[in-house]
Amino acid sequence: MSSDAKGEIFSDGMTEELISALSKIAGLRVIARTSVMRYKNARKSIGEIGKELNVSAILEGSVRKAENKVRITIQLADPETEEQMWSEKYDRDLEDIFAVQSEIAQKVAAELEVQINKSEKLNLAKKATDSKEAYTLYLEGRHFLNTRTEENLKKAIERFEKALEKDPQYALSYTGVADSYAVLALLEFLPPTEAFPEARTAAEKALEIDNRLAEAHTSLGVVRFQYDWDWEGAEKEFKRAIQLNPSYAAARQFYADFLKSQGRFEEALSEMSQASALDPLSLSINTGLGHVLYLSRQYDRAIEQYRNTIKLDPNFIQARLWFGRPYLQKRMYKEAIAELDDAVRLSGGSTISLAMLAHANGTAGNRDEAEKILEKLMERSKHQYVPSYWIAMIHVGLGAEDQAFTWIERAFQERSSWLVWAKVEPRFDTLRPDPRFNSLLVRMRLIPKKQSALGIRGWLKGPGN
Repeated sequence: MSSDAKGEIFSDGMTEELISALSKIAGLRVIARTSVMRYKNARKSIGEIGKELNVSAILEGSVRKAENKVRITIQLADPETEEQMWSEKYDRDLEDIFAVQSEIAQKVAAELEVQINKSEKLNLAKKATDSKEAYTLYLEGRHFLNTRTEENLKKAIERFEKALEKDPQYALSYTGVADSYAVLALLEFLPPTEAFPEARTAAEKALEIDNRLAEAHTSLGVVRFQYDWDWEGAEKEFKRAIQLNPSYAAARQFYADFLKSQGRFEEALSEMSQASALDPLSLSINTGLGHVLYLSRQYDRAIEQYRNTIKLDPNFIQARLWFGRPYLQKRMYKEAIAELDDAVRLSGGSTISLAMLAHANGTAGNRDEAEKILEKLMERSKHQYVPSYWIAMIHVGLGAEDQAFTWIERAFQERSSWLVWAKVEPRFDTLRPDPRFNSLLVRMRLIPKKQSALGIRGWLKGPGN
């Protein structure tokens, strides 16, 4: 209800913080931020929202912030009857904000007749920080992190670090730093060797302060999985995060990513489906479901899933990008190239979208088009980071195996996070008979030394393909 932009950031932060508090109660399934924020300022009834999210109660409210004073008006409603179940107004100092969040969470649980155990009450009562300045900076950091642009991710790190200057024991700010660096690596704004070590240091520091933070275990799990290639360590962190907070959708999503890299597709589909139940409108989770189906070679189901994701948002670049892959595997080259043309247009010619388009053109026999894009990306690499993985993928599409292996080796040295799926990626099938590919999988500890890559290819044949 405030007029300034920082008031809106604070309000959005309160939404995220209340979701986090409510998620600590095991008896509640709480919809994640990504899905609920799509209803901000939406002109839909509580009944409509309840049906779309498949929930039995909706918590809504408003925040008015003026200097050190906060007014929170909140109500719990039954979406089926659209009747108010409970409402309250809080006029507090900013320093009392954590107590208010705990009080709201406990009141909601009581109204919904959900029991809270002693451990959950202690977690709810725990204050993340005593510094209102640190808390405000942390909320600003989460705001910038959620936008996922390169500029704003760097702003997020700056805000989190300033929060830590105010309170060096603010564990959640360390997880914010970890997540920001991890996203910079995963979106390929920074080389993995530059970003992931920073993410690891921050995640480990968060866990030193509070080893019961599901967010921190998830952050460390991502580093173990995508950068260290420590499969056992990654699984341990993800499982611990889910144990601590079963409603934390990000933990289930990343655990599903890990499971599919190991070829454990049924488990991956289960975890990604549970992530989707917690965050049904998340574009990345919906795309992730398609990725499980694609890697398990269920191409028709993958195409249907990507199509449904694009219905949620026709401009979502990642869905357009990955839509091309099952089409290529089915030799539907025209459809694949059309989707990838859209991805190039929507992304403004991003490296990954151009590389995917070149790979598709090469696979379809359009060598001239593929080689033009390859030349463009090689020129781009002279003044910005162009991951070797994507240059390798273009050569795979062109059928140039020696060049592909040269660039795959460079990607290995760069610790490319995309290589974690090498064991199950269908686009690498043409390379699997080559001993060099077997060597790669062994060095990444994705297969035992005596197991052949060609044997993996046979094992991966999915249902109906």
